Amino acid sequence: MHAINLAMPALAGLALVVAAATGQPALSPQVAEGQRLYAEYCAACHGADGRRGAGFQTPIWGERTQIGKFNDALGLFEYNQLMMPFDDPTRLADAQKLAITAYMLANHGAMASDATLDAGNAATIRIR
Repeated sequence: MHAINLAMPALAGLALVVAAATGQPALSPQVAEGQRLYAEYCAACHGADGRRGAGFQTPIWGERTQIGKFNDALGLFEYNQLMMPFDDPTRLADAQKLAITAYMLANHGAMASDATLDAGNAATIRIR
C-alpha cells in the first residue's frame, strides 16, 4: 500500500503533463492510478476502453450501459469490492478498487477526472 501512495505524486505529475499536451482536463492522482490499474487488471475482460472486452461483451461505462443500476459510486465500489477481478476478488486492495471505481466514474461522466472518490462522497456521486 505504501508503494501506491508513493507513486501517486509521480503519476499526478505525469497526468498534468499529458493533460497540458492534449488539452484534456488533468487526472487526479487517484483517477490516474485507477487508469493504470484498470489497464493491468480489468482491460483484458472489459476492453481498454471499457467496451466489448474479450471476457465481457457489454460496455461498462458510457451510453447504453448498465453502470446506472448501481445508482451511486458507493454501490459500484461495493460491487467491485466484492466481485472484481472476477477470477480473484481478493487480489486487489480496497484502495486500488476505489481508484479503479473513480476511473470508471470519470469515464462515464459521473465524476470529474480531476476529482477524488472517498468514503465521504461515494454515496453522493449519482450514476445515471
